Amino acid sequence: MGCDPGTRPFFEGDVALGERLTRAQFDAVQQQAIAKNIYRGVTFHPSPGAASDTDLRDFLKRAGIGTDFALRFARSLFCARLPVTAGMLEQVIAFLNDKNGEYFEGEADYNWSAWADNCSHTLRNALAAANIWSPLSVRAIELRQIFNLAVPANEFVNLAELITGPIPSYREIMEDRPRRDAFHEFHWLPTEPGALLQTLPVHSPNDLYDTRFRLFTLQSPFLMGKTRRAVALLSDPRFADLAANLQYFEQRYDAILANYDERRDTMASVRGTPFRRVERLYYEYIGGERDEVRAMLGRIATTPVASLPAAE
Repeated sequence: MGCDPGTRPFFEGDVALGERLTRAQFDAVQQQAIAKNIYRGVTFHPSPGAASDTDLRDFLKRAGIGTDFALRFARSLFCARLPVTAGMLEQVIAFLNDKNGEYFEGEADYNWSAWADNCSHTLRNALAAANIWSPLSVRAIELRQIFNLAVPANEFVNLAELITGPIPSYREIMEDRPRRDAFHEFHWLPTEPGALLQTLPVHSPNDLYDTRFRLFTLQSPFLMGKTRRAVALLSDPRFADLAANLQYFEQRYDAILANYDERRDTMASVRGTPFRRVERLYYEYIGGERDEVRAMLGRIATTPVASLPAAE
């Protein structure tokens, strides 16, 4: 997968695809991060085993590179692309800005905890701010925190299952608080066309890190359900290829609208029901999404495919 120039340092660390990752390149990326002052205003807590409590170069070598940027130097990436509305994105941004503000202004110190407050908690709760799903508590009392664990691979599978699941009926929407709030406030459901999954392996060839592809999930060693589900979704072209995805959603929307037309009768508009308004909104949403999918498929059909250069 090629990366946009703006995201290349985040994923690739400016090392070209197929180029060997060496110690010299690692040191060069480290120096670029220092020169760009990307950690301006950040101070570090004492860390067990660190050569220095406050040395930025030491932090980058131990934890920054491969975690904060140049992710593919050390990690396999599991990516979920989730289309959201502008209003939802504003809520995510506001949540993250509020969180950053607490630390920048000194009102709180961030103490990372794999158990009680890790990076996956932050992502989970940022998405929850836009009603994509429910939030997870952080720093709860010890016994309660076990019900609020956030494991990166598990959260990827949870999000993948959410965005690839069945399109809920309007009655199901009303019974699920996050979906109900997102639908009413943003006219949005998590199962959206254009929601895609992709994996990016550790950069190879690589002199510094193990390049074996892994997916660490918290699950029963006997069931292995999370891993099997992730592999199945990542292998399904409906959730990995845009054209196949759009065709799949067009069929789903057509089926929903056809079923609705079949069971309508002349008294439907006046019959008393607590779902009358949400039913109307729901089928307007489905119809609008179907029209948008058809328009996108039309654009894809008329977009020239770039030809690959001939082999020498």
